[in-house]
Amino acid sequence: MSDPDSIGIHVRNSRDAELHVVLYRGGWADVDHITSIDDAGVIPAPAMTSAQVFGALLDTCAARVFGLRVTDE
Repeated sequence: MSDPDSIGIHVRNSRDAELHVVLYRGGWADVDHITSIDDAGVIPAPAMTSAQVFGALLDTCAARVFGLRVTDE
């Protein structure tokens, strides 16, 4: 495909937590997660107005789903 409308990221850890993020050309993202049988669903995402906003969304979602701390180096 030479002109895609979206790109997706799927991350899974060894404890079966999963994060799915799809970034759409129109400036929005869909984010779904599952961390346990009792914690699954959609994570609200702001409008994707820049690469920095998308990076911040990925950082926030990874921290929530996988318990990662994001640090600036």
